[in-house]
Amino acid sequence: MNDEQIEKLLRKAPTSKAPAGLGEKLKADIRLPQTNANPNVGRTAWSSPPSWPRRWLPALSFAAILLTCLVAFGVQGTLLTELKQRNADLRAKTQNLDSLRQTNADLQQLRNENQELERLRKDNVELHKLQGEVTQLGAQLQGIQNLRAENQQLKARNTAVPAGVTDDQSDAQKADAESIQCVNNMKQIGLAFRIWANDNNDLYPKDFISMTNELATWKILQCPSDKSHNVSSWADVAAGNISYRRVSSGPGADESHPNVVLFECPVHGHIGLCDGSVQSGVPAVREHLKVIDGVTVYAP
Repeated sequence: MNDEQIEKLLRKAPTSKAPAGLGEKLKADIRLPQTNANPNVGRTAWSSPPSWPRRWLPALSFAAILLTCLVAFGVQGTLLTELKQRNADLRAKTQNLDSLRQTNADLQQLRNENQELERLRKDNVELHKLQGEVTQLGAQLQGIQNLRAENQQLKARNTAVPAGVTDDQSDAQKADAESIQCVNNMKQIGLAFRIWANDNNDLYPKDFISMTNELATWKILQCPSDKSHNVSSWADVAAGNISYRRVSSGPGADESHPNVVLFECPVHGHIGLCDGSVQSGVPAVREHLKVIDGVTVYAP
């Protein structure tokens, strides 16, 4: 059978009858909801009318968010204004940067020129001081040359003894010549002390060996009449094997105290003062020596 034949048979099928009482049964099975007298009974939280906070909560939340945004915008605007002001200040300062650099360069140049001028002034003062020292040393050198010439004359006088002179007279003349030679030695030693002081803050050395550069020779530290010492080298000077004895040293023994006795000859009694002069050791000279605060002073 095909589909059309099946469809025809179904159309010709007899109509079935509903069972008796089916309608009443179906009606009985249908139950409608009963009406409740209390309208709030059975309602949920969402079905009840919303309260005041719940109704205004979205609006308040939106207002809070909007206020927060406005505050943030205000703060950002203030910061932006400050940044713009700082930027403007920096631009103004940048415009003056070149002039400030030029001013700084000029100031640095002036400082360098001032330092150079100060150095030149110091050099000028030092130059004048050196010129004065050169002049003084020249005068002292001339004194040394005069002493040497006088020494040569004394040697020439002592070489020949005139006829008719007795031995006692010859010995007296020899003693006088040796005393004069001792005075010349002490003058050269005093000059050496002063030359050394010019290079050492106007202070005198504590010993004779310190003046090896200022003393012409170690021979002038030997008194012609001294037989107890034999000065033959600078080693003897360093060992203290010399004729002359240092008297005053330390504070007070400098050029500012010219009458202080610096050294002496124990043989003849001659004394050398701090001003470079030598006083012959006659009894009258020795009588004027005084000791003041541990320093021997010549007070005529």
